[in-house]
Amino acid sequence: MKAFRLVVASLPQLLVLMLVGAKFDLLGGLNRTDTGTGILLLLFFLAPVATAVLLVVEILRRRSRTTNEREPVPRESGRMVAVAAALLVQSLVLNLVILSQVRMH
Repeated sequence: MKAFRLVVASLPQLLVLMLVGAKFDLLGGLNRTDTGTGILLLLFFLAPVATAVLLVVEILRRRSRTTNEREPVPRESGRMVAVAAALLVQSLVLNLVILSQVRMH
């Protein structure tokens, strides 16, 4: 579960790095190639979907832990739901930024 959280948390950050790297031309021309465009589109679609899945998984884990009466509810489980929600909001805002920069010809 920790590896899944790490991968999903890194997807919006990679999207930010792609945007900043393209803005300041730090990618060595990758943003002007088909591969760079493909990576950007993959992150554009994958980041919100993966963060939404993480949010659902964290909510279900929190719910299953609270229904089990024998174990005390760990305090960090509520924090992980908040982190997953923040990651989802971040990825959606980044997608709005990308969409606002798209030029239609």
